Amino acid sequence: MASSKPFPVEVALADGTVLRGLEHPADGPPLLFVHDLGDDLDAWGSLAATVNGSGFRVIRLELRGHGLSDGDADPSATMDDLTGALAEVTGAFGPVGLVTYGAAARTAFDLGTDQGAPVHALIGPMPGSGDDADASGGTRGVPAMRVLFTGSHDETTHDYVRAVHSGLRGQNMWISTGTVLRGPALLREHPHLIEQLVMYMRRHLTAHHLAWIAEHGSGRQDSDQQDSDQQDPDT
Repeated sequence: MASSKPFPVEVALADGTVLRGLEHPADGPPLLFVHDLGDDLDAWGSLAATVNGSGFRVIRLELRGHGLSDGDADPSATMDDLTGALAEVTGAFGPVGLVTYGAAARTAFDLGTDQGAPVHALIGPMPGSGDDADASGGTRGVPAMRVLFTGSHDETTHDYVRAVHSGLRGQNMWISTGTVLRGPALLREHPHLIEQLVMYMRRHLTAHHLAWIAEHGSGRQDSDQQDSDQQDPDT
C-alpha cells in the first residue's frame, strides 16, 4: 500500500500554544509521531510515510518552540504538549498509538489509556536526571502496552532501558539489535524493526480502534477522508 500525501495540521493547546505538523491520512488507527527535544519533523525521514503505507493514520507534530510550532522550547512543557495533542487526536480519531524517542520518550512512561494513548512505541528512551534516578528499582509509570527499541551497542541507552523495563507497568516488549544508532535512524536502517512496530500496533491498537468506531460510528473518519481528498488537486 502506497503512503498518502500529507497535509498540514495544527493543534491548539489549552494555554493557547499551537503545535503544527503534518498528517498522512488513512482509514486505520491513528499514530502520533513526536520528535525528541531539539529535533523537528525532518528527524523522522521516510519512517512516517513507511508506517502510513501499512494502513495507519500518521500525525507528526512538532513540540513547542520547535520547527513551526508556537512558543519557546521548554523541556518542562513536554508533558503538556503530549497530553494536549493526544486529547485532540483522540477526540477526532479515537485511541492513539504514541511513537517517540530519546528524552521525549521518558515522558511516555507517565501516559496511558486515560490520556488516550494505550499503546506506545518508544525508540531508545534516554536516561536523564531527577526522577529517572529511581528507574532501576521498583515499579514506575502508568499501565500501557509498550514496545521499546534500542541498539545493543549503544551502551548508555541499552543499560538504561534494561533497568527500567522490568519495572514498567502494563504489557511491555523490549527489542534490541546490534547497532549504535539511536532515534528514528535505528528503525530506518533496520527495516525488520519497522515491521515489528507495525505488527505490535496492529495487534494491540487495532482492537481499541475498532471498539471506538463501533461506539462513535465511522462518519467522522469518512468526513475527514473526504476533506483530505478535496485538498489534493490531483484527485
